[in-house]
Amino acid sequence: MSLRNSYRGGFWSLSARYTKTTMIISSEGLYPFRAFTIPDKFKQKAKDELFETDENRDNAIQRLRELVTDDTDLGCRITDDFLLKFLRARKFNIPKAFNLVKKHMSFKKKNQDIFTDMDFEVLSKLIKKKVFSFLPYRCKDGCAVFVVHLDNWNPSQFTIKDICKGVVIFLYHSICDPLTQINGYKIIFDVKSRGIKHIRYCTPAYLYLLYTGTQECFPGRFKEIHILNMSLTFQLAWKLISPFLSEKLKKRMVFHEDYKGLNKYFPTSIIPVELDGELKEYDTIPWLKTATRPENLQKLAH
Repeated sequence: MSLRNSYRGGFWSLSARYTKTTMIISSEGLYPFRAFTIPDKFKQKAKDELFETDENRDNAIQRLRELVTDDTDLGCRITDDFLLKFLRARKFNIPKAFNLVKKHMSFKKKNQDIFTDMDFEVLSKLIKKKVFSFLPYRCKDGCAVFVVHLDNWNPSQFTIKDICKGVVIFLYHSICDPLTQINGYKIIFDVKSRGIKHIRYCTPAYLYLLYTGTQECFPGRFKEIHILNMSLTFQLAWKLISPFLSEKLKKRMVFHEDYKGLNKYFPTSIIPVELDGELKEYDTIPWLKTATRPENLQKLAH
């Protein structure tokens, strides 16, 4: 590993309290999941792909703030960092960003139970059981990598609401990182499911909740979704949910016959050994401790 000083300043920094943080970059030049700041090359990417510039950022935030403030039913935050997430998610198209804010707040109000009463012990057990987690380093294009092992979910130990809350805090807190806002996510989804323990949860209601919460209301972009070990559970879920998926998202889904296929898309150094990579140990618990601080849980709930 090599150490490099973190970049400081303004909207390109996650938070003022992180300005003295040293960013640990891998020997391959890969940026960490907990990046906190935006390197120059990703500032340029934001300009080229999202149409974000120093000149238009303040103006766009203010115009979106006015729209949100005028809609008295929304009742959401109007801070710069909150609004900027939606502008980046919609490439600074202000009407589309405003529409996403409305969908986001509507979804949150209808499903307040999965945005509140987070249990750190339960969430940490989900990580320790490797039900899902973020990998410690990003891809070369800056995408955060989220890994899900369906077969590690034991419904007798974790309820479906526990899973929903886990997905909420992992995605909705991770999108606070500006590097993730600009570059998006890649998902590695191992859908192996032995027996029938997950079948009963493949209902239209649960699948629609998952789809809506991640695809329709979430201010993040999913660049690739890698599916491994096509189980009966996933095949059933796919039949139910695929008609709702956009053609754009379907084109970003990659189905693999074995784990080795991941090596074509990811550096083997960041892939866990259980997925035929080289990463032996990693721990998302420190990130979870930050995510479950009272001030962050309050933002998540409102």
